[in-house]
Amino acid sequence: MIEVLDEIFAGILMGTRQPMESYVQLETADDDVTLVASDGSLVSYVKIAGARRIIGDEEYQWIIEQSTLKLGARFDRQGYAMQFYFFRDPAAIVNDLEKFMRNNRMAARALELDLGDLLDERKRNLARYMAHEDIYIALWTRPSAVPKKEYQDSIKERGKKKWVTAKHAQYPMQALNALRTRHKAYVMSIIAALEELSIKVERMKTHEALSAIRASIYPQIGHEDWRANLPGDPLMPRVPGHGKKDASDLLWPPLRQQLCTGDATVVSPTIVRIGNLLWGSVDMTLAPAEPAPFTQLLNRLIDNELPFRISFLVESAGAQSVGFLALAAGVLGVTNAVNKQIRDSLKVLQQIAQSEPVVRLRISLATYAPSNDRKLIENRLSVLTQAIESWGYCQASSAGGDPLETVLSSAFGIACASTAPAAIAPFREVVKLFPWQRGSSPFLNGPIAFRTPDGRLWPYQTGSTLTTAWFDLIFAQPGSGKSVLMNALNLGTILSSGTTKLPYVAVLDIGPSSAGMISLIRDALPLERRHEAAHFKLRMTPDYAINPFDTQLGCRYPLVEERAYLTELITLLCTPPGSQPYDGMAQLAGLCVDEMYRWRDDSGANTEARPYLVRVEHEVDEALAKFDINLPADPYWWDAVDALFDKGAYHEAMLAQRHAVPTLVDAVTAARRPQIRALLEEAQVTSSSESVIHAFERMIASAVREFPILASVTRFDISARVAAIDLQDVAPQGDEMASRQTAIMYMLARHALIRAWWLGPDMLRSVPEKYRAYHELRIRDVRETPKRICFDEFHRTSRTNAVRAQVVRDVREGRKWGVQIVLASQLLDDFTKDMVDLATGIWVCGTAVSDRAVTETAERFGLSDTARWVMRYRLTGPRASGAPVLLLLLTTEGLYEQHLVNTLGPIELWALSTSVEDVTLRTGLYTALGAQQARRALAQFFPGGSARHEIKRRVILRVEKGDVSSGATSVVIDELIQELITYARDKQGDFDRG
Repeated sequence: MIEVLDEIFAGILMGTRQPMESYVQLETADDDVTLVASDGSLVSYVKIAGARRIIGDEEYQWIIEQSTLKLGARFDRQGYAMQFYFFRDPAAIVNDLEKFMRNNRMAARALELDLGDLLDERKRNLARYMAHEDIYIALWTRPSAVPKKEYQDSIKERGKKKWVTAKHAQYPMQALNALRTRHKAYVMSIIAALEELSIKVERMKTHEALSAIRASIYPQIGHEDWRANLPGDPLMPRVPGHGKKDASDLLWPPLRQQLCTGDATVVSPTIVRIGNLLWGSVDMTLAPAEPAPFTQLLNRLIDNELPFRISFLVESAGAQSVGFLALAAGVLGVTNAVNKQIRDSLKVLQQIAQSEPVVRLRISLATYAPSNDRKLIENRLSVLTQAIESWGYCQASSAGGDPLETVLSSAFGIACASTAPAAIAPFREVVKLFPWQRGSSPFLNGPIAFRTPDGRLWPYQTGSTLTTAWFDLIFAQPGSGKSVLMNALNLGTILSSGTTKLPYVAVLDIGPSSAGMISLIRDALPLERRHEAAHFKLRMTPDYAINPFDTQLGCRYPLVEERAYLTELITLLCTPPGSQPYDGMAQLAGLCVDEMYRWRDDSGANTEARPYLVRVEHEVDEALAKFDINLPADPYWWDAVDALFDKGAYHEAMLAQRHAVPTLVDAVTAARRPQIRALLEEAQVTSSSESVIHAFERMIASAVREFPILASVTRFDISARVAAIDLQDVAPQGDEMASRQTAIMYMLARHALIRAWWLGPDMLRSVPEKYRAYHELRIRDVRETPKRICFDEFHRTSRTNAVRAQVVRDVREGRKWGVQIVLASQLLDDFTKDMVDLATGIWVCGTAVSDRAVTETAERFGLSDTARWVMRYRLTGPRASGAPVLLLLLTTEGLYEQHLVNTLGPIELWALSTSVEDVTLRTGLYTALGAQQARRALAQFFPGGSARHEIKRRVILRVEKGDVSSGATSVVIDELIQELITYARDKQGDFDRG
């Protein structure tokens, strides 16, 4: 008896819509992408990631035209509806950033990088400029979409299917078979149309969609791991309570009960408490007289930092729904002027419906506040009402019948219903209101967090499979943030998820641009691993010698790629500045390379391996003594290499091998070999009586004098995984001689940094057998680890064809070897046409002031007028809120064109700063305080990420007072260092707690 009364009482409540779940029409799942409503309607859900391109006025008008044709195709007939849903909450971005940065933290822990201060501040700083957003579409196919006879037959067919009695469980046979084909075609056509509009979309699985629906009802309740229980899922045990004849407790609980888990209480005619939030809602009562873009509404609400959601419910066959009204207005039109106006308006709508869809539109909005702050929700509701009424001259009201129903009208996908009065309008006017102007990223996640100018999170992943190659060009005038951007991208590569070893990152730098990033990584590593990150400043002295003839450990001869590099290098050395190589010179260089290694081999006839000498390499001597190694009589360095390798002393073996391989001086001896002279002794330099061999010997001898860095045994080790070489002092600018030297230094530095990156399994055949297992492990490590090489200030190579040709070869083969390549410079013209054509990522941080530079860039890449405008007026250089950038990214999904902001916090800006003054200040504080404490002190003293303005101010002030000696920049920086040291030590306790 009690069970019967419960059912009667529950039915009355559901009929009067008292419980919150009574507003949910969802019944069960039909398949993994479709839900079924209580009336048999089918509904599917689509997640909108956003637009792939920047949406300006021109693109907006194009979207309106195309969406009217493509999306509106189904809306000229009955039975179809679409809910366009948008949600934004600035406070919720904190949770998004925590989840987003989880991979950063996991990568840092896996790599033993102590970057907690930087990551914590990154989250805090980004949260100031960003907001959480959700954009979804719910697509409904109603029973009215099928003819009446077909509908009745489907009802009869469903009624014949046997099922257990279960009044309080999901009924998995709820769907009408007649709707399935129509619904599938409807959904696929909408998704295809959105893709054609360059809108990135994803059809949601039913579990994902229901999680999003629950999140729209309870935004602050954790829903990441929540999962609805649907047919096909394991049955969840429940306590029996519906009688022996009812199997409800053995089946899947009703969706409305799973979705609605919190209480709802009406607080006032306009405010409802749902869970721990107070909600206020607004219905649009009069549609906009002049439909305006969604950004007008959004910008006003962003200024007020207002959390809100908005629902556009669009129902098909709007002209048919006013058929009776048109008839009545026609009959009564003669009675008064108002009826005549109604008749004329309806007649116009019916005429429009002959050529394009006319639909019914209902717009509902809602906002919320904590349940204990009644005043805040009232203020937010007032702001929301004012904002909506200023959007295209419309009218809105927060007063309605049932405030709970009004609030839930704006919830996502729970019902095809709304309390807002319907407006009859052409579909063309309706789509003008949708939120098209939201930028999208091809990456669901990534280690790098950019943002759109209006605060949308834009993840970025380096080395992704979504791009066909990994070749980026970065260009901007000085001071536009390109070096900081490159450092941020490199740091993102290091902090990519899934890495268990420090990635290989190599930078060829002019100046200290990469020193900050290198020191950040080095100081974050444990003491015993700090050798894995290193910054070198090359000088043209023997102390910085890099022998280009070094080979892989144990190898008496270079690998194929190494031999090609050496041939090209020697050819370049033997080419007069500004000239083309002499005929036969490249052939002679190749012959000499082969002969040099044959001559220094320790096996075979007519060779002269280098003899081992004590007290030349101290570490080698100590290792031989430590392992009690007895070398043969008159030993060679190769004997020491083999013996040390057998003992597992790989580092010492490599040191010994440096003395075993040829050096540049040996090239002269090789050129004098009879077999080489016999081939080329008659070859002469053009317009000269000098032989090619003599010219070769002369130029090699000159190179030995000019480039002591090339002419002797390698003196320092570049075994770091993250390394940068500063070529400032060895890569001059100026005449042809300077260009030739720059080319040689770039090629040398590239070879020293990345020669091991091009190793593959095929090279093992060229390795002595005893060394193969060692190199196999090295190859596996190199192949499995991300690799990235960056050339900063690439304009230095503008007159060095050899370097540019090598870069193009690296780009063409880089994907095969897993190598990412980045070039940064000041002008687009600094890159060749081949480089621009091969690039998959173009980062424009700023252009020259002239319109010509903007026009040339736009024409080169086929940019839209909107992108040109962004380039001209929005790439303004770094500010406190970040550095703007225009990104063109070619992916497997198509071209992305996005206006982004690279927002770094004070700590990260100080870690990556590249100006000379900031680097000097940072280095002094790192030495005195340690990396983390120094960055915190700098961030608190100079939150803008630079002290240049303060240094300049102090210098000018002292000079004006006549104190010239103490007005030197170095003196001022030293003074600042002492001030910051004192400040930091006074605040030590605060830092420890922070």
